[in-house]
Amino acid sequence: MKQGKEEFIHLSTGKLAVQYWGQEANPVLICLHGWLDNMASFYPLAKKMSGQYRVILVDLPGHGLSDPLADGAHYYIWQNIETLLELLNKLKLDQVNIVGHSMGGVVASLFSGTFPDRVSSLILLDSLGPMTSSAEQTPGQLAKAIIDSQKISSGLRIYPDTQVALSARKKSSPSMSDSALLPIVERNLIANGSGYSWRTDTRLRHTSKVRLTEPQVLAFLSAISAKVLVIIAEQGIVPKFWLQERLSVISEHQLVVLPGHHHFHAEIESVELINEAITGFHSGQSVNNMGDS
Repeated sequence: MKQGKEEFIHLSTGKLAVQYWGQEANPVLICLHGWLDNMASFYPLAKKMSGQYRVILVDLPGHGLSDPLADGAHYYIWQNIETLLELLNKLKLDQVNIVGHSMGGVVASLFSGTFPDRVSSLILLDSLGPMTSSAEQTPGQLAKAIIDSQKISSGLRIYPDTQVALSARKKSSPSMSDSALLPIVERNLIANGSGYSWRTDTRLRHTSKVRLTEPQVLAFLSAISAKVLVIIAEQGIVPKFWLQERLSVISEHQLVVLPGHHHFHAEIESVELINEAITGFHSGQSVNNMGDS
C-alpha cells in the first residue's frame, strides 16, 4: 500500500512521526492510534478517506517511529493531550476533526473536553473514554504501579524475522488478520543484532499510577462541544453500560454499531462501512442504529 508523505515534527518531548494523506485543501482529519499500536493501523482507512480529507496520521510518543519520552518521564494519558495541543500549534491548525481508536480515542475525548474550541468533530472507534477507578481504589492503584515500575526488566526479546514477531503479537490480538496486523508489527520493529526487537517503549506496559474517577470522566465528556460519532465494534471491548451513562452527558452525539472486532478499522472489509459512517456523519446524515442522539 502506498503510504502518505512522512516527516518528523520536533516537539518539547522529542520527535513525533506524522504522515499526510490527501490534498492540503481538504478538511483535516487527525487519526490517533491505540495502545502499543502505531499509525499503520490507519493505513486502510487513510487510503479510503484521503480523497475527501487531509488525513494526518500520528505515532504517539513511544510508539512507532516517534521518540520515547525522556528518562524519568511517565506515560500518563494527559501527556498525550499536551502532545496533541503542541502538534496542532506547530502545524498551525486552529480546529480539526479527530478520529481516535481505543487509547487514541481516550486521548481524543479528553482533549476534546479540555480544549473544546480546537475540535470541530470527534469520531471514536471502539472507544468511549478511559478506564476508571474509584477514589477508594487510588492508594492501591498507586502502590501496584510503583512496584510494577521498579521491577527489573528481563531485557528485549530478539525475533529472528518479522513473521515470528507477528506470531508473538498475534497472541494479544488473535482476531486480527495477518494482513491488518503486519504493517503495525513492521513499524514497531527495529533491527537488533541478528534479528529484530520491539522499538515500542517498554514503560508503556507499566500499570497506570493514577486513574481518573468516573465523575471526572463524565466532566470531561460533558465539556465536549464538538459533534461526536461513536462507532462501536460488535465484538469490541467497550463496556455496554458506558454506552448509556457516558453518551448521556455528550450534548451532540450519534452511535453506530458495526460488525467486527476491536481493530475493525484496520481490516479491509470494515473500512468501507466506517468510511460511510464518517462521511455521512460529516454531511449531516443520521447514522444512528442504536440509542438516541
